[in-house]
Amino acid sequence: MIKKFALGIAVMIAIAAVVGCGKDSPNQKSFAKEKISVKVEKIEILDLEETVRFSGRLEGRQDIMVFPQMPGTIEKILVKVGDNVPKGKLLVVMKGETLQQTRAQFNSAKQTYDRMKSLYQDSLIAPQSYDQARAGYLAAEAAYRQVLDNTELRAPFAGTIVGKYFNEHDVYAPGALGILRLAKTDQLKLPITIAAKDFRKLKAGMKARVTTEVFPDTTFEGTLENLSPGADPITGLFSGEIVLNNKDARLPVGVFVTTEVVVDVFANSMVIPRSAVVADSVVFIYDSGKVKSRVIESGLITSQIVEVKSGLESSDMVVTKGALGLKDGLEVYVIEEVAK
Repeated sequence: MIKKFALGIAVMIAIAAVVGCGKDSPNQKSFAKEKISVKVEKIEILDLEETVRFSGRLEGRQDIMVFPQMPGTIEKILVKVGDNVPKGKLLVVMKGETLQQTRAQFNSAKQTYDRMKSLYQDSLIAPQSYDQARAGYLAAEAAYRQVLDNTELRAPFAGTIVGKYFNEHDVYAPGALGILRLAKTDQLKLPITIAAKDFRKLKAGMKARVTTEVFPDTTFEGTLENLSPGADPITGLFSGEIVLNNKDARLPVGVFVTTEVVVDVFANSMVIPRSAVVADSVVFIYDSGKVKSRVIESGLITSQIVEVKSGLESSDMVVTKGALGLKDGLEVYVIEEVAK
């Protein structure tokens, strides 16, 4: 009796298992009907700018290092950083160990030349003697001027002392740095190097936007100037300058900046996120729960956006996330809709 009862239970379990296999479980039903989730966004209409970007450190429009051409000891520095100096101002005096000697040689040569000139004018000496005296005088004068120019260092233009790199009594040898740095700061420049692909887009006079971390909320205006007519024979790059007015001296010399030169403007452009474009310029649009593929003709492309020349309507909603693996007519579930 017990054996018959156990056999009956086993048969009922087997039947239930067979019946159960013929129906979908709730989990199986939800898996079968699960849709791909996507994010969609509305197309934007914007005025786009094509720009070329450069970066570097600002310099004075005129900007030089002040230093002697020969080594020597610094005797006096007559200015400090921040001083505004006129043209010809004496800035640095080097110890003149050889200045007195060359001055004496120059004075002696000048006296000889003056005497020989007078005798020559009275026809009392041969032309060769006069020529020799004159040549000696000119050579002594050049030597004296060279030593003088390297002993008394003067400002070649009016400007501001923006750097000081040595102190009095230091021994100076010509190198990368001068004793002082003199710059005109009412106008600044950013020297730039330009690749050939960008050079053809640029013209002198184009406007530039300049930004710096020193003033993160301010954009300064500049102008593209001094484009080189030819490429550097070694690097193959072109050169130019971004020039900024700085009459209020707000921007300091040497600050790092980034600038964008505007080369073209595209008004009322149809724009989509770059993430919406999959292989071969294909974009999926969302319509009534399904997606449809469109092939677009693109214009300006940046790291963030793509300009659409044709292939979409301004009212379309494009898939910007989850587009990989989609097919025409596939039902999708929208997890986020961005209407701009």
